[in-house]
Amino acid sequence: MKSISSSAPLSSIPPTGVQLPVTGWERVVDAARNSRAAATTKTYRTYLTAWADHAERRGVPVRPAHPAAVAEWLTTMADEGKSISTLGVARAALAAAHREAGLEDPTATELVRRVLSGLARESARQGRRPSQVKGLTADDLRLILAHVHSPGTPPATPAVLRDVAMVQVMRDALLRRGEAAELVWADVSRASDGSGRLVIRHSKTDPEGKGAVAYLGAATMDALERIRPIDASPEASVFGITGPYISVRIAELAERSGLGRGYSGHSCRIGMAQDLAAEGYSLTQLMTAGRWANPAMPARYTRNEAAARNAVAQYYRQLSLFQKPGPAAEKPHVEQRLFAEEKHPINTTVVTQNPRSEQRYAVNP
Repeated sequence: MKSISSSAPLSSIPPTGVQLPVTGWERVVDAARNSRAAATTKTYRTYLTAWADHAERRGVPVRPAHPAAVAEWLTTMADEGKSISTLGVARAALAAAHREAGLEDPTATELVRRVLSGLARESARQGRRPSQVKGLTADDLRLILAHVHSPGTPPATPAVLRDVAMVQVMRDALLRRGEAAELVWADVSRASDGSGRLVIRHSKTDPEGKGAVAYLGAATMDALERIRPIDASPEASVFGITGPYISVRIAELAERSGLGRGYSGHSCRIGMAQDLAAEGYSLTQLMTAGRWANPAMPARYTRNEAAARNAVAQYYRQLSLFQKPGPAAEKPHVEQRLFAEEKHPINTTVVTQNPRSEQRYAVNP
């Protein structure tokens, strides 16, 4: 089996024709490899290996790849049931490998572009839509809290309390699972009103580490105080688990709480975006809150909520004003709906290190 690497030109030996110290060149190689996230590099390698295997079976060159061979590879994957988004990643991997090797990108040709467009149309006609994990909304969080802290049940374990706090933090800050995994206690601070601020040092859309600051609700800060060790180092991990395991824990918590399957590490981010859209916040505001560089994804996540606010929805709401006169009941603030004591009594046997937090969650005698 032949192989192709997305970092082929990054040889440990300086290029011929130029006098460079070996140690200096090694630093160049390190910096160049750091330009891409490790997860992306791993994904690219997977698809490049698949391309090399396919090219070997077809008896065509691995690199430089011919556009016709690339187009045939993409159609083969589509016929095997691969999604359009998967084909896009495969194309990006092959393009990166050729660019980094100083070769012409075979995927930038008109043939490959039209083939991908045609495959996308075929997929749409067949009724195949991009899959999307379930959003963990405010109502879902309410059910999780009611399940975890319901009276008469054993106290929640430290792992479950961590998972609940993790869900609340990831919703408030619209965190990706990798961002949540990298949080340390120095990133969290409490404001005078009981709310919190969370420093996100770098993210998928901020690889250079310019950083961002997110808002955490008072109840979320209380949940964090419940799991914070007394002697926690500022540089200690907040949740202490990896990104992939975060997905596992959220899925398990949702299923145990009666929400069913379909939740993952992206559910908190999607769910908060849906809640914000339902409350009437604009796409621009969603992009700012979630640090999206492109409006396509938040628009896709919130399309149902956007439909509830379009012209037709407003038309029917105007009609209802004439059919049902009188002021509409004011909708309580989201945090009030979530954490109101009379709706969500908390098990008083849960151990906490924060008296103010325990008082907030205690059941009134």
